[in-house]
Amino acid sequence: MATTDYKTVVKRVNETRQRRLFASAAILSLLLLGAVFYAGFQQGEKNRVPLISNESALAESIEKLEARTAIDEATLTQLRRDLASKEQQVMELENELVFYRDIMSSGEDVSSVKIRAPELRWDPSRRVFDYRAVIQRLAPDDQFYRGELSVGLVDDQGQALSLPVGEPESGNHALAFKYFQRVSGEFEVPDGFSPAGVTFAIELTSPRRRRFNDQLDWTETVVYGTQ
Repeated sequence: MATTDYKTVVKRVNETRQRRLFASAAILSLLLLGAVFYAGFQQGEKNRVPLISNESALAESIEKLEARTAIDEATLTQLRRDLASKEQQVMELENELVFYRDIMSSGEDVSSVKIRAPELRWDPSRRVFDYRAVIQRLAPDDQFYRGELSVGLVDDQGQALSLPVGEPESGNHALAFKYFQRVSGEFEVPDGFSPAGVTFAIELTSPRRRRFNDQLDWTETVVYGTQ
């Protein structure tokens, strides 16, 4: 049987050259990585401009929406105020309608009149009494009414407050109306006088001579507050 002879061949390796090859390969790899990174960076810079532009447009849209929302809220607030004002006007008109119906549906004596519930206010800091009232007829005819109304105060002993005659603060009002007449006024109350009641005295001269008196309790009808 034939035998195979093996020979061992020994080659000498140039270590210096080998190290250079490895160094060259490493440098080449680094250069390739740097090139790839640079290309990616350049592409990112190109894509960054649209992104910044989109962010700016988004911020502008948000500002517009916020401004629109603020305008809508202001408009809604104003509409609510207008609605409340309209409701108040409707209520006042309804009260006026009831007032006129009351006048036209009255069927009392031709010379009868009445004082509708007056508004009475007292300012204790200034000691000023303020009043507003409506004098209306109670007859359904078209007679003309003339006369005089006197407004005054009395204390708990029934003593009337003395007011200057002929002055605007005297509480006296000339009456001349066909259906109704509004009156208002105010006067100062001196220290030491404690009001207990408000008096209304009507003296008609036309269509007939008649006199009407009414007294309202101070604590039940007068509202305290500043004017």
